[in-house]
Amino acid sequence: MCALYVSQGLPQGFITISLKNHLYAQGHSLVAVGGMISMISLPWSLKFFWGPVIDRFGFAAMGKRRPWLILSQGLTVLVLLGLALIPDLDTSLQLLGWAILGMNIFIALQDVGTDSLAVDLIPEKDRGKINGFMYGCSYLGSFLGASFIGNFLLRDGGSMQAALIVLAACVFAIMLLPLLIRERPGEKLLPWTSGSSQLKSGEQHARSSGELFGNIYVAFQRRVALAAAGLAVLASISEAILRNVAAAYFIKEGGWDKKVYSQLESLGYWFGLGGCLIAGFFADKLGGKRAILIAGSLLASTWIIFSQLHAYWDARWLIATNMYLLAVFSGLFRVSMFTLFMNVANRQVAASQFTAYMALLNLSTFIGDRIAGWVRETLPSVSSVYLVCGLFHLGVMAFVLLAIKPPQKIPGLPPASTGEP
Repeated sequence: MCALYVSQGLPQGFITISLKNHLYAQGHSLVAVGGMISMISLPWSLKFFWGPVIDRFGFAAMGKRRPWLILSQGLTVLVLLGLALIPDLDTSLQLLGWAILGMNIFIALQDVGTDSLAVDLIPEKDRGKINGFMYGCSYLGSFLGASFIGNFLLRDGGSMQAALIVLAACVFAIMLLPLLIRERPGEKLLPWTSGSSQLKSGEQHARSSGELFGNIYVAFQRRVALAAAGLAVLASISEAILRNVAAAYFIKEGGWDKKVYSQLESLGYWFGLGGCLIAGFFADKLGGKRAILIAGSLLASTWIIFSQLHAYWDARWLIATNMYLLAVFSGLFRVSMFTLFMNVANRQVAASQFTAYMALLNLSTFIGDRIAGWVRETLPSVSSVYLVCGLFHLGVMAFVLLAIKPPQKIPGLPPASTGEP
C-alpha cells in the first residue's frame, strides 16, 4: 500500500510543481495555469463514482480489491504512453488540461482501490500510524515526481514526452507489486493459477446494486458522516489557492528561477513526509478530531503570521522556512483527516464511503485551484490573500469543533444503524 501511494504521488509532484512552474516561467497567466492545474483534481473529485463499482463488482478469487489495482495501474501506463506520442503537448494549455484529466482518471481508480483495501485490512488501533506511512509515501512519490521526473522536463533539452515515458516506466515497476503479491493467503495469484476466494461472511461484494446503495444510504444517515463530508469540502480550499498564488508571485514578480523554486517546493515534500509520520502516532494517541484541530490551527496561524511579514519576503530563508513549516503542518492535517474519515467509514461499503470523503477533499482542491486567480485579482495584495485564507481556515476549524462528534468505535459489520453513534 505504501508503494501504491508512491505511485499516486509521482504525477502529482510532476504536475503541481515542475509542470506548473515551467508554464509560469513561459509567461502563462495565473488564471490560465490555475485552470489547467485544476484538471488534476477533477477525476479525484468525481472518484466516488468508482466506489460503488468496486464495492459491487470484482473477481473475489484474486482478492476483493487487488484486481482493480492491477487494472487501474495497467490502464494508467497505457494512457501515459499514449500522451507521450502527442507532439508539443505543453504548448496548448487546453490540450494539456485534457491530457492531465485523462491521466488522472485511472490513477484515481487506483486510489479508491488502495484506500478501500486499507479500510478492509488495517485494525482500527493501527490506522493512524499506517495512514501516516501511506500518505507519507505519497509525499515521497511527489518529491520524486517533482525532482526526478520533473528534471526530464526542466533540464536543458528536456521535453514533456521524455518525462511522460519515465513516469509510465515508474508506474509499471510499482504495478509489479500488486501483480505478484496476494491480498490474502489462498487466493489466486493470476486468473489461471490455483486458489479461491478467502473473503469472510460480510466481506463479500454487495449482491445487488439495491443492497449496495441501501448500505451507503444507511452509512451517510449519521450526523457525524455528514459533518465529515462538510469538512472534506472546506479543508483544502485555502491551501490550493495559496499554492498557486505563491508560485505565480515568487516566480513572476519575486525573481525566483523556476528550477530553483521547484527544487525548494520538492524538498518540502520531505518535511511533509515527516509531518505524516508524526501525525500517524499523533492521531492514534489523541484521536482524529483533536489532531485535526491542532494541525489545522497551526496551518492557519502560519499563513496569518506570514502575511504580516511581507516586508521581509525578499529574504529567501524566510520563504524556505515558511514553505517547510507549512509542509509539516499540512502532512499533520491531512493524515489526521484520513484517520477520522476511515474511522467514520463503514467497512461493508468502505470503497464508496471513504472514497466519497476523498472525492470531496479533492473537490475542495479543485475549487481552490479554480478560484485562485479570481481571489488574487479581487484582493489588493498577495499578503492579504495569505491573511484571508488563514482566517477562512480558522473558520473551518471552528466548524470541526462544533459540528463533528466522532464515533467511539468504528462502525463494523453489519452496517451501522441509522441512529447516532
